[in-house]
Amino acid sequence: MKMQHWIPACAVATSLLASAASFSQVTEDGMGKILPVELYVCQFMDGKGHGDLEPVVAQWNAFMDEHDVNGYAAWLLTPYYRGAEQNFDVLWMGAATDGNAMGRGAHHWITEGGEVAAAFAEVMDCPVHLGLASAMYKAPPKGNTSGLQVISMSDCKMNEGTRYSDVRSAEVEWAQHLSDAGSDAAYYHWFPDFGGGDQDFDYKLVYGYTDLKRMGSNWEMMANGGGRTKSKEIFGDLDECDDSRVYVGKSIRSTKLRK
Repeated sequence: MKMQHWIPACAVATSLLASAASFSQVTEDGMGKILPVELYVCQFMDGKGHGDLEPVVAQWNAFMDEHDVNGYAAWLLTPYYRGAEQNFDVLWMGAATDGNAMGRGAHHWITEGGEVAAAFAEVMDCPVHLGLASAMYKAPPKGNTSGLQVISMSDCKMNEGTRYSDVRSAEVEWAQHLSDAGSDAAYYHWFPDFGGGDQDFDYKLVYGYTDLKRMGSNWEMMANGGGRTKSKEIFGDLDECDDSRVYVGKSIRSTKLRK
């Protein structure tokens, strides 16, 4: 077990708490309602940047309103802590309220969104499009996913002989520990679903924070407040996670994802 479990800051949001109201959103098995999430990995075209993207996002939002696509939230994630292999400019992160909303939104986009898609293509190239299934172990403050402005992700692989039911039980206990320690970080597992095929991980471990100050305070709390010992006690050798990537996010479309 690497440090991602005990240092939430180094584990977009995305993004993702201490109150009893937050835990009311988590289901009996601790995973919450499973939601579809998508990631576009994008690079700006030559001479383009965020200023060029803003009017296209406004055009996209108008398109979504026109077609009454309400069950979808989206963020733009800019890399903050990253390695050399993270050679892209921005991630588009989207989440739908359920599979039906995902399908309806995709249908409208494919059949009606050509003009907006062309506008996006003039600003950025997004060759990678991934679909994931998101399980929530710890909700954001008051369930407000749009308020998550810092997202961290790491890739985790279960060790030989580990069953996910063992991981799930440990994560439920860890989420309770975070709440007892006063952490307001949100906490998810994302499972590969569409668009991958050669991934070398079983799930992504995702933390969400409202800002970088919260990320830092959680880091200090867990690094020097007993989190390391508790993590080792809970997780043992269930899995291994790589170094986390951290992204600063901007909510560009919001909806209540989990009722």
